[in-house]
Amino acid sequence: MIGRLRQPARNLRAFPAQFWVLTLGIFIYVAAAALAFPFEAIYLRTALGTSMTMIGVVFGLVPLAVMPFQFWGGQLTDRFGRRVVILLSVSVGVVWFVGFAFVRELWQVALLVGLESALGWPLFQTASNAMIADLLPQEKRQEGFGITRAAMNFGVVVGPVAAGQALGFGMSYRVLFLSAAVGCLSMVVMMSVWIRESRPPAATQADRPADDQGRSGYRAVVHDRVFIVFCLAAVLPVFCIGNFGSIYAVYITDFLGVPSRTWAYLLTLNALIIVLVQIPLVTALRHRNRMILLAVSSALLAAGIGGSAFAGPVWSLVVFIIVLSFGETLLSPVASAEVADLAPEAVRGRYMGVWTVVWNGGAALGPAFGGWAMDRVGGREAFVLLLVIGLAGAVWFLGLAPGWRRRKAAQTAETRATA
Repeated sequence: MIGRLRQPARNLRAFPAQFWVLTLGIFIYVAAAALAFPFEAIYLRTALGTSMTMIGVVFGLVPLAVMPFQFWGGQLTDRFGRRVVILLSVSVGVVWFVGFAFVRELWQVALLVGLESALGWPLFQTASNAMIADLLPQEKRQEGFGITRAAMNFGVVVGPVAAGQALGFGMSYRVLFLSAAVGCLSMVVMMSVWIRESRPPAATQADRPADDQGRSGYRAVVHDRVFIVFCLAAVLPVFCIGNFGSIYAVYITDFLGVPSRTWAYLLTLNALIIVLVQIPLVTALRHRNRMILLAVSSALLAAGIGGSAFAGPVWSLVVFIIVLSFGETLLSPVASAEVADLAPEAVRGRYMGVWTVVWNGGAALGPAFGGWAMDRVGGREAFVLLLVIGLAGAVWFLGLAPGWRRRKAAQTAETRATA
């Protein structure tokens, strides 16, 4: 029994120190962002008198408009290194929160949102995912992405709780935003001191994409049929979970009459489940067929999000939240590990950049579709459509499972032949 308890600790000690520094940095960054981001729309509404329509335009359409710039993040990550891009993106976060503390006009808000959406969090996702893939061997990546995802969700728990306490004691929104900027700045300092560049030699030597503009690197991505088909399948569950923090909140509060405080408790439940379950679950399943795992994830997300169309009492919503939380627990680390394995070392940053665009694009288009469907066909019917989309993703991943099994068998045979 004692040996079983010690085994997870030994597994965690096998990860390099730089991975843990990066994980701590991810927690600090997300906690700082979660300290302020949930209150930015409220601040615009109450302090600047911004209409809900314009708030939706600024936080919805502006990020979509600058999404093409996110492809550039993959090229920057391969050309200049992961560390430089991480420092750049978190520095943009400092500018974002300081700027938000002093905005007076809506165009200033739009400028900040565009800057953050183009050079902030999306670039951080691309560079940090590439660094994780660099630091960890293939058999540890799924577990590693699970650990960093759990750190993110722990930050999502800590940030709003700290903000609620601070606001309860009379802290202004401006001071809250400046506190978030200090958190981001502390991460910049920490990463500058303790993080070293992890970019593999292949990205800077002969097998690096030939032209400086990176066209040949992205050509390799576009011509990777296995990767493109995987991304198309992954869009469907991401499309579903993209509705969770926005359209889903409106549905259960306005259509089902659930109090806002109860919604806050459900959000906390979601984050706590991921924090507590993600690492042991992803570790236990690290040798399983990833397409099967993603099919299960898609089905759980479909049941949790779309199944809420049939929700009744609050306890039924609790059940649906638990179901979708387990689906969310699997989706990001398993999918990110698969992208890392598919990506050649020389263009890993570009693969991660495209994956970031796929993820953020699906997460943005999902709420746009969900909101449109709620207006056109009704709330319950809209979530039935999301149920169908999520289940379609599960079926698609099941269809990819035999090909994944064959690729792994071929890789194993090749490894044994060269050993």
